[in-house]
Parts: sequence; structure tokens; C-alpha cells
Amino acid sequence: MSTLDKLAELFARFPGIGPRQSKRFVYYLLAAPIGVREELSRLVLALKKMVNVCSECQRFFTSNGNQQTLCSTCADPNRDNTLLMIVEKDVDLENIERAGAWSGKYFVLGGTIPILEKNPHERVRSKQIQKLIENRGKNNGLKEVVLALSLTSEGENTAEFLQSSLAPLSTAYGFKLSTLGRGLSTGSELEYSDPDTIRNALKNRQ
Repeated sequence: MSTLDKLAELFARFPGIGPRQSKRFVYYLLAAPIGVREELSRLVLALKKMVNVCSECQRFFTSNGNQQTLCSTCADPNRDNTLLMIVEKDVDLENIERAGAWSGKYFVLGGTIPILEKNPHERVRSKQIQKLIENRGKNNGLKEVVLALSLTSEGENTAEFLQSSLAPLSTAYGFKLSTLGRGLSTGSELEYSDPDTIRNALKNRQ
């Protein structure tokens, strides 16, 4: 396999990118000024040094090479520690932040659970979220956990799994376990939802 084919195959692994688009990326890089290729290479290599995973919410954040363990949201003293929102991926968190409708904290699951998955605990960060909720419940008086997941088959399956696994903690610590309400249509993903839709879904959460 040639270098061009290997690079195209790598791009094709990106979410939502097919073989044709991956080839277009390769030919764009070939036609672009050398400075563009060098900058891309530099930034990709810098990811390991400049980006950390938040020890609390599990999102990626730019650390500028220092030893930060918390992202700016988790480190913000003005955030409401009694409110926690669970999202599928980082881009969902960013979209909700742009809507400006949430004052609590977040947790990034890292994906969803397929319908026929036999080992759901291995597909998402279920152990981490349970540990986080237990700590919050004991120390901060957690009031509500919102499952902000996409209304796709996998998103709904994941929500059902979380509702079942978190129900005992909800009873033990007395917090409300809710889901997004009217606003999101069936099949929609938070990643592509506009701010008004997100605000309405949060306002009407159940």
C-alpha cells in the first residue's frame, strides 16, 4: 500500500468520513503549500504534550504543557456542584456550553452502547461516573443528574442503561435523575442541535 493510500485509509477512520472524502483530504494536502503540511504535522505531534484529559469530567482540554488535572469548567468555583450533566462526547459538551443554558458540571461518557452489546460497561465510562456521583452525593449534596444523550437508538439504549445503573445511587443520595425533554426530535444528535433547541430540551427535561 502506498503512502497516499495509507494516509487516505487513516482519514477514513475519522467520524463521518468515507473513502472519497479521505482521498480529497490527501489531495488537498498534496496541493497545499508546504507550510500547511508542516503546521498540521506540528499540531498533531503537539496534541500529546499540550492536551490532557480532565480527571473529573473526562473531557479533553488544552493544558499548555503544564500539569493541570482539571479543565476550566471543573475548576470554576462558580459552577453548581449539585448539578451534573452526562453527555456522550466532548463536542456535545461544547455545544451545550455555547447554548449558555447550563450552570452545573459535566461528565463525558466517551460514546454510546450498541443495542446488542453484551458488555455495556466496557463501551462507556460507567465505573467512573458511578464513582464521581458517589463522591458528589457524599460531599456536595447532589440534586440532579441529567442524561443529555442523543435521541438515536444507541443514545436511548445508553440512557436506559444509565437509568438502571444509577437508580440505586439516586435513591441512596436523593438526587433527581432526568432526561432531556421536548425540543430534540427522534434521531437527532446533540452535536448538530442549535442553541434554541438545546435550551428548550433542557427547560423541558423530565
